[in-house]
Amino acid sequence: MNATEALLSRAIDYAGLFPPAGLTMDRAVREYKRHLETDYAWMLGNFVLPAQRLPEFSQTFTAVCCDEQTQPWMLSVICDNPDIDVRTVDNFQQGAVLFAGFEGRVSDMRSATRFLDLLPHDRPRYLEFPPDRAEEFLPMLDTQKARAKIRTGGLSAAAVPPAQIIARFLLACAEQGVPFKATAGLHHAVRGTHPLGTEATGATASMHGFLNLLLAAVQAWAGSSERVLLDTLSLENPRDIRIEPDAIHWNNQWVTLEQIRSARAQFAMGLGSCSFKEPVVDLMTMHWVPVTEKSLL
Repeated sequence: MNATEALLSRAIDYAGLFPPAGLTMDRAVREYKRHLETDYAWMLGNFVLPAQRLPEFSQTFTAVCCDEQTQPWMLSVICDNPDIDVRTVDNFQQGAVLFAGFEGRVSDMRSATRFLDLLPHDRPRYLEFPPDRAEEFLPMLDTQKARAKIRTGGLSAAAVPPAQIIARFLLACAEQGVPFKATAGLHHAVRGTHPLGTEATGATASMHGFLNLLLAAVQAWAGSSERVLLDTLSLENPRDIRIEPDAIHWNNQWVTLEQIRSARAQFAMGLGSCSFKEPVVDLMTMHWVPVTEKSLL
């Protein structure tokens, strides 16, 4: 496994049901199935969906996919109302599908405790909380063997958090030893100005890049400083990044293959994106991955 594979293996959870893509269940399931058939399936993580849409997913999966799947689909389930959603989860039956984990958003410690108590403890549980309150929530997550989640974008410029917020969140999680995932606004590899929605003529904003985020996470796990992370999160020129089999270099910084492996295995669990094609096309443009016959199925 080289540095690119170590950094990006199963890194991108597919959230096509969510804005700005907002696909129908049928379209999202077909898109995910198509992505599994490409040469980039090694980067594809879980299929993300709300718990209340599990029955709809089951019907669509049966119609679109084969029950004799050699490799089960893995679902990451968003639980907006754990008291109700836990029953939906318990009633879900689909032999070719497994739960990879559960995700929820909370605003206070009481609702966080409730979420973690209700959802199955034998799968990863991710909690999204106000990132500037990480030091309040992380000790509890550590005790509960749960994971953190941060939102890195949205449908407005105001929804994109400053790099400093992300850097401090990463450092706090690393110090506490709590794994995390990121979601929203991570369609592009490197930080830059991009449309907020699906229309190229719509409003734009400076958006974080998923390579910036993952590389900064590796640095946080390796013990780097906030200043170092901010430099990485601010990188905007893809040409500044140089890949070697056992390291990734940019400007005057680098991370080794062993550091990448350690961070991805224990800390940076991945990211959610409503598109899989956009990240892959960016990586092809940067020559991180080759263009193949099954690139654009």
